[in-house]
Amino acid sequence: MPIVFMLTCTSCINNYPLTTFYVKNTTDKTLNFKASVMKRSQMGPFEMTLPFVVYPHDSVLARRINFRKDASPTSWFTKFTIFQADRLSFNDPKNKENWIKTSDEKGRPIYTFTMTK
Repeated sequence: MPIVFMLTCTSCINNYPLTTFYVKNTTDKTLNFKASVMKRSQMGPFEMTLPFVVYPHDSVLARRINFRKDASPTSWFTKFTIFQADRLSFNDPKNKENWIKTSDEKGRPIYTFTMTK
């Protein structure tokens, strides 16, 4: 019985690798956004929204989670709102093409969203 349990857990880990999501600011201005994700507790699922500040030419870690290999990078958040800044044109975080996929040294997925066009 323990062997079956280990195989099941190994299968889960392989299908849900630790995935990192960064949001990048390539401008000379400080940019702000808020992102909402679904969380689970003993009381049931709930939506949690956090504000983020991304300083000029920097990026922030928006989320690190075990994420399905075949899922779209846009499915990790329920809402993603970028606050407008003067004369800037923003990429759409709901468009999966705007999330660039790379890998870390251990082969785990990293998605990076660049806020501006």
